[in-house]
Amino acid sequence: MTTISISVNGLERTVNQGTTLATLVAQLQTEANQESNPTTVATAVNEIFVSRSARETYTLQANDTVFTFSPITGG
Repeated sequence: MTTISISVNGLERTVNQGTTLATLVAQLQTEANQESNPTTVATAVNEIFVSRSARETYTLQANDTVFTFSPITGG
């Protein structure tokens, strides 16, 4: 399978071409020994927020810059 290079939280990473943002989030949580729970992380790709509902259909592209962070709520 062909791979692409992306940046995740400032670190270079190689993923399979066709990887969705949802798959990447699950992989990151597994690697960090965290429960796979998409609600515990917010995401942005190339400085644009990507909602949880859009992650399944958001296919990562070569040289994308992904940031994950704790969502902030409040009033």
